[in-house]
Amino acid sequence: MTLHHPFATQGAIPSLDPGKIRGLQRVATPDGFFTMLALDHLLAFKDLLADDRSKVSYRQAVEAKLELVEAIAPVASAFLLEAQYSLAQVVASRALPADVGLVSSIEGEGFDVVDGERCTRFRDGWTVRKIKLLGADMVKLLWYYRPEAKTAERQRQVVRDLVEACAEWSTPLVVEPIWYALPGEDQKSAAWQARRVEGILESAFFSAECGADMLKVEFPGDVSTPGGRAASADACKRLNDGMVQPWVILSAGVGFEDFRTQVEISCKAGASGFLAGRSIWQEAVATRDPAGRAEGVRVAAARLAELTEIARAVGRPYVPAITGDQLMTDFPDGWYTRWQER
Repeated sequence: MTLHHPFATQGAIPSLDPGKIRGLQRVATPDGFFTMLALDHLLAFKDLLADDRSKVSYRQAVEAKLELVEAIAPVASAFLLEAQYSLAQVVASRALPADVGLVSSIEGEGFDVVDGERCTRFRDGWTVRKIKLLGADMVKLLWYYRPEAKTAERQRQVVRDLVEACAEWSTPLVVEPIWYALPGEDQKSAAWQARRVEGILESAFFSAECGADMLKVEFPGDVSTPGGRAASADACKRLNDGMVQPWVILSAGVGFEDFRTQVEISCKAGASGFLAGRSIWQEAVATRDPAGRAEGVRVAAARLAELTEIARAVGRPYVPAITGDQLMTDFPDGWYTRWQER
């Protein structure tokens, strides 16, 4: 596969856009690892707060997210949040420290379905421009994709258009491709599982070729057996070798022990960290009594710190830098007069 992204080599600058460079720096640790907590869940988050989500008030949802952000911020490089309950709220309340990065999802809750196929549903009234103006460092797209689906070209255009919009606003884009079952497919079959692994890689490669600045990737395999772990390590290596963008692993709500293994395998293959949610914090949200919730929050912070140690021990730091003659070439005297001119 030939890549047509402005990266020249692994670890290179994502583009000569200083706004994107700065955004990627802001969501990483100083030594170049992405140790990010995903809290952009909506209905799934409310389901953990109460037996009946309809009884969870707007204020309760907001305050629960603020509590998690404030408690876990000391060990997170960035948070992935959404507009409804958390983005402006963590900024205005100062729950999010100034030195912790902020990533905003752009999609809405759920997805549209066309003939059993999933299509991206954007959040009404929410744009890359607004995300940039709020001060977020990166845009995230949750992207359902099956290349053989009738809606595939429609979904491919979603990525192309969003890459263009993010470039216009000098904001890095992380794409989260999600492989899903089409009508009639048996998700438990070995053939489907094998196709899923290849599909995860194909989706990441397409997003990379379109110009995504980072990939948030499903784990390509399983860790339940030695053979499964070995095959997954091979798939992660192929993923890493097939693109030049930094990539992180998502958790998909698996148990923490399994996710810890997934992070280790992924980082050994070249991942620069993780962008994970429920596997880290779901017990903290689901515990109803104050003492139990406080313990759950403590456990969530400890989990994120443990995963960060793993990423640092075996992962690939993302610390690109242009220096010397190349810096003078890429940013000559008066560069700003041409930058972002349309």
